[in-house]
Amino acid sequence: MLLFDVGFPEIQGILTVVIFGLLFYLFTELRQLRLAINAKQPASAGSGNSLLPLHAYERLTLLADRISLKNLVTRMHSANFTTGELQAGMVETIRTEYEHNITQQIYINPEVWKAVTNMKEQNIFIVNQLAAALPPQSNAVELSKLILEYSANKDAELSSIVLDAIQFEVKKLI
Repeated sequence: MLLFDVGFPEIQGILTVVIFGLLFYLFTELRQLRLAINAKQPASAGSGNSLLPLHAYERLTLLADRISLKNLVTRMHSANFTTGELQAGMVETIRTEYEHNITQQIYINPEVWKAVTNMKEQNIFIVNQLAAALPPQSNAVELSKLILEYSANKDAELSSIVLDAIQFEVKKLI
């Protein structure tokens, strides 16, 4: 029995071959697409080979470095700013950097994410407190000096603690 009854046996045969050929082609393409998708997916979470957490910790290492107080001062310092402008810029930069990396929390240890969040909050608090000690229209150099003096104390900033926690977690993964 043929698939199509068009009245001409030659056409019926050709249509059957074309339809089977098309189905074969579509199934082959679907199989190749599935293989390509599987190749691009990370290894399953149970295998321990997933790179997503490693990339997340890498991004958080960069975040911790970028929002550390001394690095913020180095990147943002300008003699043309007032204390108020530098304060606002630093707080905005800290928040923006944090928000840019907020999705990384789904890939990492919740305690490490809590430490990152605490670091963000602490740095905003410190910038605001040190800026409050100066008149808002004073030169930003004064605020920069205060922040650098504060940062000189090794235990003053959470960034080193957060970086240590990230390194500890990464060592557990590799």
